Amino acid sequence: MILDRPSLTTTQFKLFADFIYTISGIRFQESKNYFLASKLDMRRKELNIKSLDEYYTFLKAQPKMSKEIELLLNEITINETFFYRNIPQLEAYNKDILMDILAKKRAKGDKRLRIWSAASSTGDEAYTLVMDMLEKNLQREFTIELVGTDISQKALKVANEGIYKKYAIRNIPENQLKKHFTIMDEYNYKLSEDIKKHARFKHCNLSDSLNCRSLGKFDIVFCRNVLIYFDRDSREQVLTNIYNNMNEESFLLVGHSENLYAERHLFESCKDKLQALAYKKAPQGTPKPRI
Repeated sequence: MILDRPSLTTTQFKLFADFIYTISGIRFQESKNYFLASKLDMRRKELNIKSLDEYYTFLKAQPKMSKEIELLLNEITINETFFYRNIPQLEAYNKDILMDILAKKRAKGDKRLRIWSAASSTGDEAYTLVMDMLEKNLQREFTIELVGTDISQKALKVANEGIYKKYAIRNIPENQLKKHFTIMDEYNYKLSEDIKKHARFKHCNLSDSLNCRSLGKFDIVFCRNVLIYFDRDSREQVLTNIYNNMNEESFLLVGHSENLYAERHLFESCKDKLQALAYKKAPQGTPKPRI
């Protein structure tokens, strides 16, 4: 038996896609019609609303951060992540980025290290960074402040709880797994408080300037595998917000499928740190490219 998959008409897709773009900065392409329709239909049924058109009318009447908007964003945001994702990049980060920042801090007598996991999802990236720093005993020398943000409250709840499935922890070295996790049952592993206490998680829409500004300045920003979900305008807004949250010597790390050539008026690639996929703030006055 083949079940009918919900789909959106061209008009419906445009209405919902534009609405989602307005509240989140995320731009859905037509190729995501079935994905978006299934998520919208799930929310419609949960509310006992008769049609998707009526659900759209209902959404438009909601305050920007109402409970239903929160639940919708939880459904449509993709939280594919795991510990020690892209190990070659993390190794390059540890060697070329972290050591660079720490050397400069030692020279200045600055004992505070702030790192932002800008699309932290369920916290896997943020906690990976904490575990690596504690393995180096950096907490004895520096005050470590790792802030993870995400637009999905559902993902942030998982991050705060610190309970993970086998799939998420499959790349963690065995010695660290034994040291930092407790086996709850055959499916679930709980992260230790010794790791969790060094990270805090906050709800944040990366396209919201005020939301981002409230987080303060960071030495290192990870924004991996998220820029691909924004169109040109919202992507530039997100990167401008990140730029404003960085010090002059800070680094930004992006995903392997992302580059900031179109935003070279904001960021310049670190040619000597290519494997880390690292960028620094472009010199002030760098002209915006014509596209």
